[in-house]
Amino acid sequence: MSLVSIIVPAYNVAEYIESCLNSLLAQTHEEIEVVVVDDGSTDQTAAVCAAVARRDARVRVIAQPNAGVSASRNRGVQEARGKYVCFVDSDDAAHPDMVARLLAALSTAGAEIACAGYAPFSASYVPAELGSSAAQTLSGEEACAELLYQRIPNGPWAKMFARSVVGEEPFNSDVCVGEDLLMNLDVMSQVEHVVVVDDALYGYRQHDASTMHSVRRENRMRLVTEIEARREEELSAAFDNRLCAEALYMVFEASTAAERRSALALMKRYRRVVLSDAQSLPQLRIYAAASYAGAWLPAAIHEWKARGVH
Repeated sequence: MSLVSIIVPAYNVAEYIESCLNSLLAQTHEEIEVVVVDDGSTDQTAAVCAAVARRDARVRVIAQPNAGVSASRNRGVQEARGKYVCFVDSDDAAHPDMVARLLAALSTAGAEIACAGYAPFSASYVPAELGSSAAQTLSGEEACAELLYQRIPNGPWAKMFARSVVGEEPFNSDVCVGEDLLMNLDVMSQVEHVVVVDDALYGYRQHDASTMHSVRRENRMRLVTEIEARREEELSAAFDNRLCAEALYMVFEASTAAERRSALALMKRYRRVVLSDAQSLPQLRIYAAASYAGAWLPAAIHEWKARGVH
């Protein structure tokens, strides 16, 4: 059996961390280590994690001064002893068969990365019943395209990576927005095969405040610059789709008319490709078409959707 390291960055999550860890310790593939990186929590997170570690030696708790989620994940990678690594957020949960199914998918496909689906939950996580799973094996380039078209989730969770392809610092701690997307692009572009299974193996907790949070314009622009720097000609349309989506988020997040005009100018660079590309998400195509009326219309549609207006 293969040892799998599950990396859990934790910051002030005393309310959720025990249920998260319990879901990991209930994995049917028992050869795991759970590496919790306590990122300078000021609540009872450290105490809860220590109590869980005392009852199960597979849990290791590493304390560090507050440095952010990317630095915490990097620290977890550096401490990992497994042949494979998974990332789980501290308020989420894993299906009991997550590790076993992802390992089996990697083995069957001869892949270096496995991706699964996820199921949102709000109060308590109830694992779905799983049948026989379907899997699709992609090249690294094809997986990057799926990621850019937003058909593979950006997050590092609901995935398993061969430790050998991740490196020592897969997450850029200097990037405040979209660091997960960049990490996945960087790693997937290096590998031969990525396998995608259709099982919902991960539970993603939705909070009451899980609406789009405010992102500083310079942080979003930094992400745009980082995506542009990774552009590959073979995936030009996929990159344009993702960049148009980032410009759209800037329209939504704009707090002044000047910011909205700037975001629209960026969106104009990519919207024609979005409208002509059959791979584009239908919702992004709607927003791209609406942008021809000005930034106000995509922003208004977004606001109407948030209010439940149809």
